[in-house]
Amino acid sequence: MTSKRPSRLRFNFGFFLEASLGTSRTIELSYPTIQVEDLTLSPLAGTFTATRTSEGVYLSGTLNSTHLSECVRCLEEATVPIHMKLDDLFYYPAHTAPEGEYSIGEDGFMDLAPLVRELTVLETPIQPVCRVDCQGLCMECGQNLNIADCGCEANPINERLSALQQLLNSKDN
Repeated sequence: MTSKRPSRLRFNFGFFLEASLGTSRTIELSYPTIQVEDLTLSPLAGTFTATRTSEGVYLSGTLNSTHLSECVRCLEEATVPIHMKLDDLFYYPAHTAPEGEYSIGEDGFMDLAPLVRELTVLETPIQPVCRVDCQGLCMECGQNLNIADCGCEANPINERLSALQQLLNSKDN
């Protein structure tokens, strides 16, 4: 039986739950590389403030990271910057949390991994590119046009339409 490693984004807030309402604490994160479920973030850094409320612990702050993805134009690796804004309530006790909301376990531990994964996925562009001026792949031969020109004809004419091209060429003369 394999056991799942505990998340590195799991924090003990048991002491905080006994604090008076309005108590806050600022937490700074700085991970060179971190695995968040199925995503690798490198680096993950930022600060957030945890504030005790009547319903649980409210988190606010920002985290910054980069995520490796695949460029939709050339299929090379693309490094996508991720800017996450934390603005979430972790309910305590857990049974008071509405369905689908985050909660703090009865042991006082709060796991930020699901929240960080969700924010990363939401901040990742639908069509990531390796760079703004990426030229992509040649539609004929598949050559990466960022590396070298392939020499394929720029606009090949379908042979069924070549008679129309001849008419256009004769009008130009």
